Amino acid sequence: MTKTLCVVVVLCVFATNLFAQTETALPILTSKPVVGYTPFVKPVSDCQCFKTDSPSKKQRPVFSLDIPLSPSWNTVREDRIKNHTIQFGGSATLWDKTIGSKGWPIPRVVFASPDLRMSVEGGVIKTSDANFSRKMTQINFALDKNLWFVLIGTNGFFGHEQIPRIINGVNFDADFRRRSIGGQGWLGVKFGDFNRNFIAGRYGRGYIRTDGKIRFVVPSIVEELDWFSEYLEEFKTESISVEGKVKAKWISQSVRADWVKYNRVVPSPDPLRFGENRLEDVWLRTETEVMPFKHLGIVVVLTKDFQDQNRLMFINDYSSARVFIRLAF
Repeated sequence: MTKTLCVVVVLCVFATNLFAQTETALPILTSKPVVGYTPFVKPVSDCQCFKTDSPSKKQRPVFSLDIPLSPSWNTVREDRIKNHTIQFGGSATLWDKTIGSKGWPIPRVVFASPDLRMSVEGGVIKTSDANFSRKMTQINFALDKNLWFVLIGTNGFFGHEQIPRIINGVNFDADFRRRSIGGQGWLGVKFGDFNRNFIAGRYGRGYIRTDGKIRFVVPSIVEELDWFSEYLEEFKTESISVEGKVKAKWISQSVRADWVKYNRVVPSPDPLRFGENRLEDVWLRTETEVMPFKHLGIVVVLTKDFQDQNRLMFINDYSSARVFIRLAF
């Protein structure tokens, strides 16, 4: 009986309201909600059926540790050092000699977010071949940051190499050492995401300094002799690079082309005797990443040179084919 009475009261109030609106032909604005339906209708803004999770437009940052398998290096041939032509450029004789390293592999560290990318590689490397051994300490780093479509960045390197007993004489031997340092800054454009698909172009300028020294080792002299300079060269650099990347579900492919021009700060009076004043490097580098698992995959890096690898005058380079095990977090 009570329920029936409540229903009748609600219907009466609802009918009275409707009749009043029909008679006046003007809407009646009330500050209170209508008793007849307000308790039973949920506001549209609170309805969960209209809520959708907006997908993230950018991927989270990725930290990668690349461990090389059977690392090998391209470095200067020993005859270029013995003949004192290491600073002459690639036109003198062949530059490179591929040698393997021994000891612990040196990993490559890469951090990439949609608009920022950093990489560091290098370390202490020991190599050996049939005649002599080398000890190299070097580091390479690169940084890219884009603001809207504008890309700014820098890269640099430091290298130190020492080869004991590179020259064997009758009454003496000689050790060789070279040190190099350089870097550049660039400005360019970038469209896309470093972790997904992107294309970028850069123009950069920089500076490189390299010097080589010799120390004679005489068995009759117990104390070590001082190092004396064999060459000291400074270069201004100019570079252009174009890079792109395409990423699928578990595989990605990136391609980068680099052109670098080296100009001596102090031109040599005779290029045949003291080395060329202008050198160039052109190379194409591809990187294929296969990630069948979330945190584990393989990276293959291939490099094709179209010039004389004149960068070997300053620092040792990785071989033309490299394979990494990638740990991504």
